[in-house]
Amino acid sequence: MRFWTFPLLCTLSILLSSCELFRTTTRSKPVSRQTTYRAPVNRASTASRSSYGGTSASRSYAGASAASPATPAKYALTKKAEYNPKAVRYDKQLVNDLINTAKSYGGTNYRTGGGTSVGLDCSGLVQVSFKQIGLKLPRTAAEQANVGQSISVSDLRPGDLVFFNTEYKGFGANRINHTGIVTHINGSEGVMFIHASSSRGVIEDNLYNDYWQRGFIKATRLLD
Repeated sequence: MRFWTFPLLCTLSILLSSCELFRTTTRSKPVSRQTTYRAPVNRASTASRSSYGGTSASRSYAGASAASPATPAKYALTKKAEYNPKAVRYDKQLVNDLINTAKSYGGTNYRTGGGTSVGLDCSGLVQVSFKQIGLKLPRTAAEQANVGQSISVSDLRPGDLVFFNTEYKGFGANRINHTGIVTHINGSEGVMFIHASSSRGVIEDNLYNDYWQRGFIKATRLLD
């Protein structure tokens, strides 16, 4: 064997050992495929969209249970709708409030069964006006005519009620189908009253007008 063969073999042996050592040290550990468990998200606890478009975070309080939908309050039925002559006594300021309430609906369109500024009928106007001063009345003109004290036209004063039948003749000529509130007494010149006309809306008229004289049935007093 030639003299350079032995050194060459030694060099090759050292190189092979180095390669094997490098392969061993650079080999990485196998990656575990087991994934970390994530609890499912409770969507009820995340921020929810509010009615006005923003977000409102849901909050929970220790010891508090989830709020249940609010239950409408229940009130015992009463007889407040029945006329009580002792509920409200006559007073000039009270009468002014009554008449001003009725006049505040001036020009409002007529609407059968209505009782708001959108539209109302004659008995609706009377009912909402007296309600403003704390006196509850029945809904229809015929029912309202049965409460209070009947009086003559010569005794009328502001705050009294006047009742009519606008059909004048035939079957049911005495049936009351219209009402109004006396607003002003002008001596022999007339008696002004406010009412809801089916053709003109809420307006004031003179009781001494021929049209209303023909249909007049009675007058009543609720405030005494």
